Amino acid sequence: MFRKLVSHLPYSPALIEDIGFYAHRLRQEDATRRTTLIFATLALIIQSLTVFSPPEAANASSEQDIVRGGVSSLEDFLLRYDRNEEDLKDIYSSIGVTRSEIASATQGTIATRSNTYIMNRYGQLTSSQKEVSMSYQRSSGGVGVRYFSPLSSLTSTRTTFDGWIGNSTSLGWFGIIKSSGSIATQGIPSTINPLGNKDTSASRTISVKNLSQSREDHFTAKEADKLAYTLKQANTTNEVTSAPFTVRLADILEYATISDSGGGVFDNKTKTLSWPEVQLQPNESQTRSFVIQLLSELPATGIGKSNPTSYDCKLTVSFGNVLTHPINCPFAKSVEGVFALLPKTGIGINIGFAILLLSVIIFFYLRTRQLKTEIRIIRHNFNSGVI
Repeated sequence: MFRKLVSHLPYSPALIEDIGFYAHRLRQEDATRRTTLIFATLALIIQSLTVFSPPEAANASSEQDIVRGGVSSLEDFLLRYDRNEEDLKDIYSSIGVTRSEIASATQGTIATRSNTYIMNRYGQLTSSQKEVSMSYQRSSGGVGVRYFSPLSSLTSTRTTFDGWIGNSTSLGWFGIIKSSGSIATQGIPSTINPLGNKDTSASRTISVKNLSQSREDHFTAKEADKLAYTLKQANTTNEVTSAPFTVRLADILEYATISDSGGGVFDNKTKTLSWPEVQLQPNESQTRSFVIQLLSELPATGIGKSNPTSYDCKLTVSFGNVLTHPINCPFAKSVEGVFALLPKTGIGINIGFAILLLSVIIFFYLRTRQLKTEIRIIRHNFNSGVI
């Protein structure tokens, strides 16, 4: 368009009005592209800050972490290992992983597969979901207990964890998860002796009723709803059996508080509610109940960095069987779910794309400035009679 106007101007002086209109449009484009350039530059600066000083997730740690808040590097992990912090050395040694094997691990990604198990501080699944507990001897004295849970039962198949991948002579493939210090294995480690099932012969079940909605089973909990849970143990044998009533409420208490403990004692450290152990006679059953109330304003905290079941907009509790009920989460959580479906491009690709976009914007801005200058020269020459 610009070349056409200029080339026909000597033969049709009336085109000077079109050139004036074209110059006015160029001034508007110049302002628009200058603004675009400013915002693109600011966006690139902010993107650079996330590279040199990455933000920490609001939910970066979990009570399930073997190392609270995770580790920053493999060297940091080894430093904690040498100090036996959080029983790291005792735990990894009992599994069969040596320090040299840890030091030889290379950076990688632990993906969620059907046979991948992850170690947790506390049990959160049932034995029917293939969760096993293991004991280890503590250097400071006594015996510690940790739990191996199938990763596919805790999170979706799209979830991955940054960490380090290694190979052990006695264990085989293993991974160290950066965000929690936990070890990941292929299957239940053959190097451990799983503890026996403490459920004995009593069958366990848990049920729930939404008192605010007068509904059982299928419902979506809302703000301030009251939910009554009932634990039941039944002795279906002909012998007397022990029945410990203990339920872990860590997942529920992210969105609720205990309204009525039903006579149970709550341990704030382990997030468990427990009652004294009882002896069940043959064909006898007993129940325990408690009530929780959802918060009046449900938090929009992001899903846990190290524990994907944390703040996942679900109330999950297990006692023999597993109960999971969705809650009416804030809109921000639905946006988080959409972002989780997007491909993970990494910092390098993001910065590269930002630089490419900035280069294109600068090109068009400079091109507009050049056309403005040329138009000004042409109009000056036309008015002075040169053209």
